[in-house]
Amino acid sequence: MNVLPAGFTAGSSSALDSSVYVSIVPELMEQGITMKILSNMIWLLLLFFPGMVLAFGYDDAHGNGTSIPGFNAVSLGLGGARAIGFGDALSVLTNPAEIYRIPGTSFTMSIGPAVLMETVEDSTGINKNNWIALGNLSAAMKFQPGSRLAIAAGIARITDYSFDGIYHVRDETPGPNYGNVIETMELTVTGGLHEAAAGFSWRPAAWMNVGFSGGLRFGQVDFDSTYMDRMDPENDTLISWGWDSRSFCWHAGIIFPLSLASLGVSWASPSDHYDGRIAAGAILYTGEFKQGAIGGEVEIIDPGDANALQARIMGQFHPAGSLTFRGAFSFSDRGDEIKRQGIGIALGVGIAFGKLTLNSAYSWSSVDRGGIAFGYTESEDIKLSSSILSVGLNWNI
Repeated sequence: MNVLPAGFTAGSSSALDSSVYVSIVPELMEQGITMKILSNMIWLLLLFFPGMVLAFGYDDAHGNGTSIPGFNAVSLGLGGARAIGFGDALSVLTNPAEIYRIPGTSFTMSIGPAVLMETVEDSTGINKNNWIALGNLSAAMKFQPGSRLAIAAGIARITDYSFDGIYHVRDETPGPNYGNVIETMELTVTGGLHEAAAGFSWRPAAWMNVGFSGGLRFGQVDFDSTYMDRMDPENDTLISWGWDSRSFCWHAGIIFPLSLASLGVSWASPSDHYDGRIAAGAILYTGEFKQGAIGGEVEIIDPGDANALQARIMGQFHPAGSLTFRGAFSFSDRGDEIKRQGIGIALGVGIAFGKLTLNSAYSWSSVDRGGIAFGYTESEDIKLSSSILSVGLNWNI
């Protein structure tokens, strides 16, 4: 039997195709649902449906998941730079004006896992939930059909919703069962958003590149929740719900290339389950081929509403002709009614073998926020951390 809770209907006016669903195992519907079970179900539904202000695990406060901090190994090692970069083909998904910077045809791809942790400290001690997810997955290709024009197409995983948590309720009534686990709640969340887009970069003047790209932002998220009553197993409940979405998206950007510096501004459109964002930054290059660099940028997520801030300082260094080191430090602040601040560190390395470069990167970030954690009914201080590893290649054809 499939049902939708009050206030939710299948479909959405802003997406090409967006829907939500809820399902309850038929056997439990036939047995009847007690008020205790119903209250747990309502609590979970309010906690997880997109658009609610509450957050859970590593999902952000607007229910839009965790943004991947860099779509391939190069951008991950630069802290997820969006407005400025090094002409990578995957810039078609961040600042399409950047794809012109390095002439010629090139191909890039990356993949890697993520390890996430939620830590909540209360009167019972430190409670941790850990889970593993797919972090980095992307591919893109760039062509140079003219002296002033470059085109590219790419696809990447851009957000992750994964969570795997368990919460035990213990008997606090004096008696033979005091301290024993009497209820257990488990939640498993899988899925995220991907984006596929194509675009161009045009150089109308020696001091300016402009770019535009458009495509499809799509994905599916599934939630599976289990409630177990240790004292009365007949109350055990399993419910599943989720959503899938397909929305048009677009990016625009402009780059001002100077002799040994570059200024950039980029814009990403909002859609269902994804906040719009604008980024601006500058980078100072070193050396004849502008491969060594240091720079910084500021990104505003959901401008005009949440105004969440992401600031990053990044650099790239060449100790030898075939070896490249990258690094970044970032700071984030949600800037809304929910306390949420964090820092991030990224390190990357690239080794060139002729036209082929092998890249790898590691990113660690930590966020402290106030809010509702899984199983808790009151606001708690929550620490969230993620570690992402990415490996990939760039091939200049």
